[in-house]
Amino acid sequence: MNATTKPSARDRVLASARELIQERGVHGVGMRDVVAHAGAPRGSLQHYFPGGKDQLVAEALARADTVSRRVLRTAVQDGGHPLDALHEVFEDWRATLRDSDFRKGCPFAATTVDTSADNPVLREAVHTWSASWHDDLATLLERAGLPAARTRSLATLVQSSLQGALLLARAHRSTVPLEEVEAELTPLLAALLPAR
Repeated sequence: MNATTKPSARDRVLASARELIQERGVHGVGMRDVVAHAGAPRGSLQHYFPGGKDQLVAEALARADTVSRRVLRTAVQDGGHPLDALHEVFEDWRATLRDSDFRKGCPFAATTVDTSADNPVLREAVHTWSASWHDDLATLLERAGLPAARTRSLATLVQSSLQGALLLARAHRSTVPLEEVEAELTPLLAALLPAR
């Protein structure tokens, strides 16, 4: 799509659903909220999402290819360094929080908290994203020279630290938790990685 092409009603609804979930969580977003935010006709929901809210949320999450996910995927494909990729991930989240006045968090974390225990469709959507993010980071760490036996646990440490920092940053309305977590993870990983 070029800069002059207006997104379709379906694309606008999916983007609005993702944005509202980032701000309010799944339970805090109604279908009417989504179409109003998207500027789409109410009938478009039934037309594009006959499976209802579960389908809408699952598809919005599938398209919520967050910058952090793209950064990791690109670094894996291009042979990037994990510390550079992680700095970009943390910087993007700091910018997202500041730009949204600390209203927007991770849509996957919000969905997990709201629905994953009782909704297998959304639990699978969150699992797919989380596993993919984790696998890309583990691959990136291994390609940078870490032993395969350590990459999965280190990827878990980074992923859980980032998610916790995002939650604290929103709670405190400050990017300091992200800055502190990055400042602790960077030397830890640098000490384990071969010199550049």
